[in-house]
Amino acid sequence: MSSSPYPAGTILNDRYVFSRKLGTTGDVYEAYDRHLDIQVAVKLLHPVGGVAQPWDEAQRLEHLRSRFLVDVINADIVNNSDIRYIVTPLLTEGDLESAAAGTGLSVHDAVRYMQQICGGIDRIHAAGMLHRDIKPGNALLGEDGVFVSDLEYCAIFDANGETPPKGSWCTAAPEAAADRNCSIRSDVYSLGATAFYLMCGEYPVDHTLPRREQRDRIVAGNIRKLRVMAPHISQAIGTVVRKALSLNPSNRFESVQFFSNALAQAARGSRDWRRVVHSGHVHCMECPPSGHRSAVAICSEAVGTDVRVRAVTLPARRRVAGVSDRVVRRRELAQRLQQLVKRVG
Repeated sequence: MSSSPYPAGTILNDRYVFSRKLGTTGDVYEAYDRHLDIQVAVKLLHPVGGVAQPWDEAQRLEHLRSRFLVDVINADIVNNSDIRYIVTPLLTEGDLESAAAGTGLSVHDAVRYMQQICGGIDRIHAAGMLHRDIKPGNALLGEDGVFVSDLEYCAIFDANGETPPKGSWCTAAPEAAADRNCSIRSDVYSLGATAFYLMCGEYPVDHTLPRREQRDRIVAGNIRKLRVMAPHISQAIGTVVRKALSLNPSNRFESVQFFSNALAQAARGSRDWRRVVHSGHVHCMECPPSGHRSAVAICSEAVGTDVRVRAVTLPARRRVAGVSDRVVRRRELAQRLQQLVKRVG
């Protein structure tokens, strides 16, 4: 088998019948397992530099079985080749990068998924390893939650609790970007960057920038502010995420569990805001009813170079009592939205 995409109908080892490629990168396919009569995901591991890839990822997944880690169904070698493959359950709901793209998730969904991701990563740390590639694209959605995948970059701690650097630019810690050793606090940074993305649909550093510029910004700590990107996020949640994204590792949470607990505590009592998109508007958000509080929307409509901000009840879209429309300059928009969220929430 070559490393080019395989068409539907390709049969692997007279057992797995490929139906489609999953994702835009890598060699992962949805396939029908003739033996078990189920749909599965097959990840092909092509040789690198003429050398077959190791079984490390499959062995780690098997050893680290957890509610929040993807299971291994099978691991084998393609007949008459040196291509290895791993078979895992098919998770058909996509990944969190796609789910949160552009607008982010609701506050409650983002926090709930982060708790589950932290559960998987904590299991990896307890086994004496770092994940080193935590990102929304490696959190797969299933019917009952999310599952951490892609453990191929996992590495065992040395005597100092460190590993060589690794990661993806979108969530890499500054020390990893600077090619310095990583620690548990490096994974904590990547969890903070993942939470940032889930809450606003963008990364702390714009990942469309040239790689060199991304690296420079990460290393310098020149990252975007969550509550500017997502004004509906509470100050408490913003503070937790900002601490996880501290430039100095010693200023971050010392463990995944501490980060997870702090995030859950910060979200307690927070309304379930979510950004929505309205034609001709700059930044809008809604939250469902909660207790005695009505459903509310805050909309920001472009008015020339300025923005008119309005808070209304749903579904009637009547102005919230005591809250008048206000026209503000675009540079003042995030602050005005933060004020309104606090007032109506």
